[in-house]
Amino acid sequence: MNNHGKVLIALCCVAVCGCLAKPATSADDEIKDLPTYMKRFDKVNVEQVLNNERVLASHLKCFLNDGPCVQQSRDLKRVIPVIANNGCNGCTEKQMTTIKKSLNFLRTKKPQEWGRLVKTYDPSGTKLNKFLDA
Repeated sequence: MNNHGKVLIALCCVAVCGCLAKPATSADDEIKDLPTYMKRFDKVNVEQVLNNERVLASHLKCFLNDGPCVQQSRDLKRVIPVIANNGCNGCTEKQMTTIKKSLNFLRTKKPQEWGRLVKTYDPSGTKLNKFLDA
């Protein structure tokens, strides 16, 4: 996988970590085995994604339904509702750390986008904040 693909996956991890997507709407959208599904993102360089404004903006547009999604963004977007609802139950410690780091980055460095993500995927703000503060 090239660096651009890794960056996209990392940003997706940011969003996934953000636990910020809408619930799955069909059985086809369900992720049956979250720990196995999450392994595909284990080698993503999250720092590289978070520090690349262009890539980060692209991922955020996908997650906020403001623009097209590359495959990696779509894959991560599928995970968001699962994580939002179960706190990433079954994720490894490394995955939890990466997710929380990504979400906290958005919360502190991109407050407008963070607010929109929370409003879109966790209108009460309780699930996402509980996840981040745990």
